[in-house]
Amino acid sequence: MVHIQRRRHGFTLIELLVVIAIIAILAAILFPVFARARAKARQTACLSNVKQISLALMMYAQDHDETCPRTGGAWWEPLMPYVKNAQVFRTPAYSDDATASSDYVINGLILHGETIASFERPADQIAIVVRAPGSASLGYHPWPNDYNPGPPTWDDLSLYVGGSGASWFTARIGHDVHNDGSNYGFMDGHAKWYRWEQTLEPQLPGLHNIDRTIPGWHH
Repeated sequence: MVHIQRRRHGFTLIELLVVIAIIAILAAILFPVFARARAKARQTACLSNVKQISLALMMYAQDHDETCPRTGGAWWEPLMPYVKNAQVFRTPAYSDDATASSDYVINGLILHGETIASFERPADQIAIVVRAPGSASLGYHPWPNDYNPGPPTWDDLSLYVGGSGASWFTARIGHDVHNDGSNYGFMDGHAKWYRWEQTLEPQLPGLHNIDRTIPGWHH
């Protein structure tokens, strides 16, 4: 009787190392791609929030004789009937940060009860901005006024020093929370991603203080 021996085929150490190396190379290539895709998805979701808030601001004004809300820190409360969902005020960029009641800040100039018509270029006037992580309130304003003449520079987004020399609020605009930029909502209801330096004059000529009072930003 003839016995046929069946040889067992297996991977050699070299073959296993080659496979592991290929997997490592693919992971190194694909993981950054997946990370960028997730970051882009968060940016898009946040942009949708900013647009909804900006449109809510416009709808509020349309229902109140073209006048913006006149309120204090809780600026989002008058807008709630127009957004329906409180999660709109939470950006996916800060999944574990509940420092403030809203992940967005509003241009304090708007909260003087200004009319839409008082803005010369609503499409250039920033209304809504993402706050910086860990910031509970924000008082920086980038427009020239009686206390801060000249064009805006945004050299120090963390602190504004008024004409008396006293420091104001110490929180920051989230100017780089999404792919080295941030989402901005405007007075005409549109929203767009910008690198923060693109928001300086003369790129956005609407960044001026129309009533020459200190507008501030409200969380």
